[in-house]
Amino acid sequence: MDDVALTIQLKQGNQLAFTILYNTYSNQAYRLAFKYLCNKELAEDAVQNLFMKIWTKRDYLDERRPLNHFLFTVLKNDILNILRDSKNNIFVLDDCLELLERIDDDQVDDEIDREQLDMIRRAIDRLSPQRRKIFSLKISGQYSNQEIADKLHLSVNTVKFQYSQSLKQIKELIRQCAISLLL
Repeated sequence: MDDVALTIQLKQGNQLAFTILYNTYSNQAYRLAFKYLCNKELAEDAVQNLFMKIWTKRDYLDERRPLNHFLFTVLKNDILNILRDSKNNIFVLDDCLELLERIDDDQVDDEIDREQLDMIRRAIDRLSPQRRKIFSLKISGQYSNQEIADKLHLSVNTVKFQYSQSLKQIKELIRQCAISLLL
């Protein structure tokens, strides 16, 4: 079924057409959402919201416009909203950091993981040298705050503060990078 026929069928409330639409685009939509959100649950929610919006707003579909453009515009806007929502940013950052901790270059098979890892590395590279060192030691999981402080001749409070600021800076840089890639 081509896009025009599919759109017409959707507008008429045909559930089979909706199933075809979902089967055709859901995997691609999920991969795109996960690429920018780095979070399985948020990506799944974004895709679910996408298809709910398509079904509830099906009367507004225009059969003269490519259906995939409409789908991915709606998805892009949802992803941007999720990235702009501060309560979700911590989940995105946590999952991106988890990805960074568990993946080294030899294990990166998936193009999405590689792009996410590159985005995280670019954000880490923009940290000051001291913050980058504290951050690297901390996420390695091998050092306590006290051990990092001793190693770098800093106070424990400085280590805690610099790590906290590093997380904020990385979160913001990842958010900006993801948003700029979507726009």
